[in-house]
Amino acid sequence: MKREDCRHDHPGVSRRRFLEAAGVGIAGAPVLGMTSEATWAQPGKIPGEKHEGVTSMKGQAKITLVQLTSQDGPDAALEKMPAFFEAAAAYGSDLIVFPEYVLGNRIGVEHPRVQRFFAMAREHAVYAIAGLVETHNARWSTTALMVDRQGNLLGRYFKTHPASGPAPHWWPPVPGQDAEARGILGDRFKVFHLDFGPVGILQCYDGYFPEAWGCTSFLGAEIILWINGRGGMIEDANCIFAANAYGCVVGATISDGRNTGFAGPGCVLAEGHREESRLFPRIRKPGDACVSATIDLHELRWRRKHLRTVHQRRPELYTTLTQDVKIWEDYPDIPWDKPDYGQYVNRAQL
Repeated sequence: MKREDCRHDHPGVSRRRFLEAAGVGIAGAPVLGMTSEATWAQPGKIPGEKHEGVTSMKGQAKITLVQLTSQDGPDAALEKMPAFFEAAAAYGSDLIVFPEYVLGNRIGVEHPRVQRFFAMAREHAVYAIAGLVETHNARWSTTALMVDRQGNLLGRYFKTHPASGPAPHWWPPVPGQDAEARGILGDRFKVFHLDFGPVGILQCYDGYFPEAWGCTSFLGAEIILWINGRGGMIEDANCIFAANAYGCVVGATISDGRNTGFAGPGCVLAEGHREESRLFPRIRKPGDACVSATIDLHELRWRRKHLRTVHQRRPELYTTLTQDVKIWEDYPDIPWDKPDYGQYVNRAQL
């Protein structure tokens, strides 16, 4: 069943403007899902995460993807969330997914905005994902939060590839456009074991790296949620390639763009007309809206077991992918756009 009935159209804005407009602050209220630990730990060992959870073998999962504009800031975005949680509940969704950054900039999970998000997941007994720029003492990370049906923090995924740099290449991370590159980057891909199956998360620029999709799927993720905080559109080709090559269902959402939707041949059930080489179902226009689909997990697992791009892989040929590739050295006669660009080669983390 397609859900575009909760649309409130607004013009898009850039991800940079959203980050500038996002709220800042920390509250001292009790924190749902947090332990008494309050110090920063290494990635993958984060205080407050609930690590237990066993995946069952259910036959289907219902997912709602939310396309949520951000130009009015995170408080306004939060005020629009209850309607989407209600739409997800009406569909019977197991999981609702919001875009990157929507909860705010340079805040912690104890912030009232995040706590209210946790409470909405608990009220509707649904898993929920949303992004924020999270503080860790003097540092920060671009974080996706996974919340369980009881409103507890099940875990975090830290963005692994920083989106930093000016047009036209959106690289390199020069001063003033280097915030993500100077933050904490994820040092691993993660799988979250929910009660219907294992899922993974990628954030925005992560989805431009085929290796990120492949590693997440090969770690066991049957469904990968790709959350984006930007304008433009969700690229059909990225999602469809990942779904076919790595045997997963992709659910992709965006804030200030369009084309939020699903990919997963033969596994995604929804009403509407399927278009060749396009996500289905999808939200065709920019603006606030949601779209829901049912994932046939039996079909998905049958396809994964017989996936030819796993059985016929030749990893002995792929060692170049883990080397320090210096492709720019093939073009010595082409100058850098600016002389100082050469100092940023092969440096994701500043």
